[in-house]
Amino acid sequence: MDIGSMAVSKSTVHRARIAGKEQAAEKIVELRNQEIPERLVLHWDEKLLPSLSGDTEDRIAVLLTGEDDAEFLLGVPASSDSTGRNVAAVVLKEVDEAGVRDKIIAFCFDTTASNTGMVQGACIRIEQELGRSLLWLACRHHVHEVILKDVFEASLGSSSGPDIGIFKRLRDRWSFVDSSQRETVETSEDLVEFFATNDTASNLKDDALAFLKEALMSKNHPREDYEELLRLSYLFLGGEGPAKPFRRPGALHQALWMAKAIYCLKLQMLKSQLSLTGREKAGVERVALFVALVYCKQWHEAPISVKAPLNDVLFLESLKTYPDQTVAKAAEQALQHHLWYVSEENAGLAFFDSRIDVEEKKQMVKALDKPASKKELKRLEGKKMTMSTSLSSFVTSKTRSFFQKLEASWQRTRHCGRRTTDSKTLGNGHLVSEWSTMPRSGASP
Repeated sequence: MDIGSMAVSKSTVHRARIAGKEQAAEKIVELRNQEIPERLVLHWDEKLLPSLSGDTEDRIAVLLTGEDDAEFLLGVPASSDSTGRNVAAVVLKEVDEAGVRDKIIAFCFDTTASNTGMVQGACIRIEQELGRSLLWLACRHHVHEVILKDVFEASLGSSSGPDIGIFKRLRDRWSFVDSSQRETVETSEDLVEFFATNDTASNLKDDALAFLKEALMSKNHPREDYEELLRLSYLFLGGEGPAKPFRRPGALHQALWMAKAIYCLKLQMLKSQLSLTGREKAGVERVALFVALVYCKQWHEAPISVKAPLNDVLFLESLKTYPDQTVAKAAEQALQHHLWYVSEENAGLAFFDSRIDVEEKKQMVKALDKPASKKELKRLEGKKMTMSTSLSSFVTSKTRSFFQKLEASWQRTRHCGRRTTDSKTLGNGHLVSEWSTMPRSGASP
């Protein structure tokens, strides 16, 4: 390429950017003119973005998804504040402009107080404005970010500033480390002994390696940092892979908690080349083990809503016997505050999970005649979860409302293990519970 023949003036670049934005806007208009499905999930997410004045401003991305992978970006309007009242007003304005009020059966949201407050939250206000009850599909990636945050702070303490010291040191010294000379559970004397003497940890490692290998082979990764998290976990646990350099560390912002998982894995494998204190080494190791052994699978499967009920139950069970109980208790307490998918209503998703055997599904069908709880809870209270809890115990007559909102006949679930039209729709992402209309730039180190 002849650089000298290229026009790189500011005005040329500006015109090219304007042309690109016009093309993107035309695409959005085309999407909005497509035939909109009869059943829709409403998504919104707040982002702090640069404004034309050079400052930053709150904007809310509003999106609709539907059957057959339909996706419609309604807009990214500015928001004056992040209160539930204002968020609901901004979202509903976009909904009304699209004329789809009557088609919305569910919404997907981050589990912030401004969204989930049962009096002033955006979710309850949207329900009240629409005049009907909707399915509450909490963003599971956001839930798992909260879990990782608590595990990180239990292991390494909290940070008062926008940056985390050891991550900044890794980034600053990156030019001096050789990522091909990494330390794994197969080469660390302490970790070799740990896994040799702890059957629970050894079994977790074998299960994690099998899952990570299969996930990496699938090549189904929505973002590069999702794949990087899988690959780093696999390498750390002793999986075979090319000795190619790790990606250079990027964003350090406190909110990017998946980046924290990636940072800790890199720190753990490169710690012999870095100046870390004994406390930092121990904390990084705890986080890295947690991420690779149990967390990575949960994060990877978070968007698959039909797996959510069983995954939450299995995750809590694994935490009960996890070798590091300090870490386990931090994760357990966080998850118990976010059991949205084993609520009486959302437990209906489990009927479409092919991993659940026929006998358990028969018990779930019988439970559809069980009286509903007197409390109108959108998520289960964590104290009701025990090691012996089965999915059928979460199902009540209220679970029927899940199918009614889908306009699906709940009698189809009597087929239990058979694949139905509705289960296929759900499995292909009609009720996928996580989305990102604007990728988090620099989320991956």
